[in-house]
Amino acid sequence: MNMPANRQPDSSTGSSVVAEASAAEGVDGDGARAAAGSTELTETAPSFGALFPSTRYFEIDSKFVGARFGVWVTPPAQYDADPARTYPIVYQVDGNLFFPTTAPLHQAGQSDSMSPQVPFILVSVGYSERESHAWTWLRVRDLLPPGEPVPEVMLQAVELTVEAGLLSKDDGDRYLEMFASPAGDKFLGFLEGELHPQLAKSFRVDAENVGLWGVSYGGLFAAYVAIRRSDLFKRIGVSSPGIVGEDSRIFELYRQAVASKQDYSGRKLHITLGARELTEPGIYQSLIARGTSQLLAETSRHPLPGLEVSSEIIPLESHLSGGVPAWFSFLRACYRRG
Repeated sequence: MNMPANRQPDSSTGSSVVAEASAAEGVDGDGARAAAGSTELTETAPSFGALFPSTRYFEIDSKFVGARFGVWVTPPAQYDADPARTYPIVYQVDGNLFFPTTAPLHQAGQSDSMSPQVPFILVSVGYSERESHAWTWLRVRDLLPPGEPVPEVMLQAVELTVEAGLLSKDDGDRYLEMFASPAGDKFLGFLEGELHPQLAKSFRVDAENVGLWGVSYGGLFAAYVAIRRSDLFKRIGVSSPGIVGEDSRIFELYRQAVASKQDYSGRKLHITLGARELTEPGIYQSLIARGTSQLLAETSRHPLPGLEVSSEIIPLESHLSGGVPAWFSFLRACYRRG
């Protein structure tokens, strides 16, 4: 795992633009300073630290998966106030999508007077800069349980993207090969056995309060982790999970869990679904809504001993727009303060 580079704001780009403009116009240092304070629009590239001043970024190679991952870690606002205090830690998958949409609100959430959150360390797990362009395909490899069927529409999406020239045939073949042998178990091994031990060394983590959240295929992965009764993750958010009907491995695993009579005490599972996924005819109604409803029915008809289950239908939201509201629904259910 690499430590982040110095995140001091980089003013070199703006300075060079002003200097070049000054030289071209024959102005002196005072003129340059005047130019710097002018209303002229100057394009520059803000540093990561300027955009996300509280976040540290790492990359880590996984022997379990055979891939390199990007990890964004955002501590709570009061993290530095008490060097002896430990904090819950919550992992969200699909970090390339959800880190920039949730991290800016993370520290403020702990002072929200209407829905205050327990202070926790937010960890967004995604793909490294080298492979970030392909995160929508790579997640199929990492978030689906072994043996999980991939709907035909996903295979067609790869083929159509290749035909449109937006994806090389070699990459398309690589992704289709991944789809044929998903490896959510290896990704779970990476989180539990490689990433978490490293973060626990670097941050003050409450070892008994570790959460996980995901949406869509991330929600499918979260359901898989919950049913497998992970030793690490105790509070799990399953949002609009990509459970494809009766053939999903989730239901076979659930039946096995019920038969095992294992004790799930001290564990929470929060399941959400966007209202429009449920009410509007289409692929999300036939796949996402049906699978989510069936999972909820199983938790009601055949509850896992001791598992605390809650759920919410999120008004007005679709599969895409419901992601961030689902995240906050999970936090209200599992990390609300007071």
